[in-house]
Amino acid sequence: MNLQQVKNKFPEAVGAIKTLESLGFASRSGNWIDTLDFEKAQTACWLIGQVGDDRDADSLIRILSGQRRELWMQAATSLSLIATEQHLKSLLSILSTSSDPTQRNSVVYALSFLSNCEATQEVISTLTEVAANKTEVPFIRAQALEGIGNKLSQELPKNLYQPAVSVIIQGLDDADAEVRFWSCFAAGALEIQEALPKLKLLAQTDKTIVAGWWGGL
Repeated sequence: MNLQQVKNKFPEAVGAIKTLESLGFASRSGNWIDTLDFEKAQTACWLIGQVGDDRDADSLIRILSGQRRELWMQAATSLSLIATEQHLKSLLSILSTSSDPTQRNSVVYALSFLSNCEATQEVISTLTEVAANKTEVPFIRAQALEGIGNKLSQELPKNLYQPAVSVIIQGLDDADAEVRFWSCFAAGALEIQEALPKLKLLAQTDKTIVAGWWGGL
């Protein structure tokens, strides 16, 4: 989309977009977002996800690897829309070096919903490793499971599909409710037949409510 199309689609954001235009959005450089306060920077990250290109994805990678933690998730969300295969290495690098759960979760979110990246096999392998890692923060494992449920709808080699399915089934028995919740989601999204006995048992016995999501397990 171009800016006018974004304005037409999101009329509630027209005022904020015009403010960014007056601050130099059209001629933005790689560090332009760094000159903005939080509210404008967050809107700029969002807008770049609607109209951006590879250069903008590079800027969002810098945001995601930088110190403005309040912008990490919005940068990741926009990266999921405009990042290409050339940005995958940077995302994986942040994931492998960061110890900050918020930053790691933002990267896993971006990987889960990449729409312009063909390196699906590497993404699935990474998400499977994260979901299977019991030392990982539960909400990050849960995000990885959501990503697996999203990505595995594509045709993949058995050596990638089966390990991911195994992790999903194992997640149904996890001690953390959020991990169980997203394991249920992934199992349902992929119609995993071998998960049915555990899903039926959970439906009968697990009434845990996962805050922010629908219903109980």
